[in-house]
This record gives sequence, structure tokens and C-alpha cells, in this order.
Amino acid sequence: MKNLAKAFLGILLFTLTLGFSGCGEPQKDYTVLAKCLTEKGVKMYGAAWCTHCNKQKAAFGEAFKYITYIECDANTNLQSAKQCVEDNIKSFPTWRFSDGTDVLGEQNIEQLGLRVGCEMPPEEAAEETIK
Repeated sequence: MKNLAKAFLGILLFTLTLGFSGCGEPQKDYTVLAKCLTEKGVKMYGAAWCTHCNKQKAAFGEAFKYITYIECDANTNLQSAKQCVEDNIKSFPTWRFSDGTDVLGEQNIEQLGLRVGCEMPPEEAAEETIK
């Protein structure tokens, strides 16, 4: 009976781990959207220690490398941190648009795209990433 309980507990823990890790859920490919945001002059200001910034980066996945990102932590990058001061950035993440308006905090990626007229990734792009 003890072994059965251990086996059940092991299966339960494994299942919970998979559920919380997002395993099995394909992530959309936001490359085209990220490039479009950059082309439209959208910038993200953040800090290496900012959990919301890190979640926002993770939401883009590999496509985040195409986002214009300004690191505001002086310990990480002093030069870009000076830019954050010059641009009057007070909270993280801050999304700044080419018209000078800001949106603060974690944002829905697709809403960012809609705001500047960028196309959303097709649904089949998510399926292709797992093939």
C-alpha cells in the first residue's frame, strides 16, 4: 500500500509540474509582431531585477530579441540607464510609443500590436513551433 501511495504522489507531482511549466502549450511565434513594434518606434524600458519585465520578455519568447529594449538598471548597463533618466522613466516596464505616450506595467502582447497597427501572429504559427 505504501508503494501505491508513493507512486500516486509521484504521478501527481509530475502532473502538477507539467501544468505549471506550460509544457505542452505551444507558444506563439511573435517574431513578426516584435519586428513590427520596433519598426513603429515602440520601446520597452525595464530593469534586470524587475519580475514584471522578465515576465513580459518571457511572453515574447525568442522574439524578444527584436524588441527595442532599454535596460534601466545602472548596475547592468550604466549607459542605457542614463537614457532612462533622460527619458524620465519612473516605473518598469514602461512601453513608450513613437507619439511619446507611455503604457506602464505588463501588457498583453497582442494589444500592444493592435495599438500601433501591427499584425497578430497567425494561429497556425503556434502549431508550427512544436513540429
